[in-house]
Amino acid sequence: MFSLLHLLILPFLCLVNALTNTTNPPIRQVYTFGPNTFIEQIAVRSNSHILLTSESVPTLFTLNPLLISPNASVLSTFPNATGLSGITEISPDVFALVSGVWDLVNTRATSLNIWTIDLCPPSPVIKHVTAIVNSTIFNGMAAIPGTDLVLAADLALGAVWRVNIRTGAYGIAFSDSLLAPLGTDPGTNLGINGIRVSANRKWVYFANSAQGFFGRVPISRCGEKVGNVEVIASVGILTGVAGVHFDDFALDGEDKAWIATHPSDVIEVQVGKGVVADIQNSTLLLNPTSAAFGRGAERERRTLYVTNGGTFVGDTFELVEEGVVAIDLWKV
Repeated sequence: MFSLLHLLILPFLCLVNALTNTTNPPIRQVYTFGPNTFIEQIAVRSNSHILLTSESVPTLFTLNPLLISPNASVLSTFPNATGLSGITEISPDVFALVSGVWDLVNTRATSLNIWTIDLCPPSPVIKHVTAIVNSTIFNGMAAIPGTDLVLAADLALGAVWRVNIRTGAYGIAFSDSLLAPLGTDPGTNLGINGIRVSANRKWVYFANSAQGFFGRVPISRCGEKVGNVEVIASVGILTGVAGVHFDDFALDGEDKAWIATHPSDVIEVQVGKGVVADIQNSTLLLNPTSAAFGRGAERERRTLYVTNGGTFVGDTFELVEEGVVAIDLWKV
């Protein structure tokens, strides 16, 4: 997630020769939202339907990407908020998510709240878990499998918070200088951004947007840091390539990730190898914010859905082309 001001000033540069193995799998538009709907995070249900959060409206959207012409519908609109950020599945078809009152220019929020939405019944069941009173932003979220615990990335403090979804108890699980931002200005104030917990519960994977790298850190079953941060791949500031920043990502197994990368890329990285491929498309990848693999049939499991934050146009700097695209990796 990037501030809208930062999106505005980002030059639409390619990764040129800093990355290797540029690939071009088929990319197709799935759905485009109306203007000024900044799409932030994505989750995929077991029935293949996609869930989408927006930081500019407090609405949880859903769509069926298997339809020829899918249409986004509203699952719920959350009170006392202007937008939603992180979302993660905590049990089959039950999701936790964050709402807040957002300052999109400075990428900070007030009135943070954690909710759950149960999509098993015919009508969604929404529960308020807790209000977060001592953080200015929760961005990416990830559940620890087999527990009631959810981890949330605080890109302002450079910390990972732990929230007990059952009791509402919360606090900082760990922090590290490698999770921190570089400054307070838009673009440098975004530390740990996307976050995922590996299926074996041994690692937290994360992207640090300001410091320009993708890494992981070993954790205990309770989400505590039990070893040093490992840098897997670096780009942007650390490699001297202007205008390129890692955002959220999808994990592919235990050692590979596909990272939504500003301004117009999806970067494949692998533990022990770093960057192994770069998907570039300045027409269909417009400041990508997050990614998730489909679920269901094998073809869906090899389809990577990527959310676009969009781009600004006109004298009023209207945000357009926000939405979802599909990268058909099964065709490569």
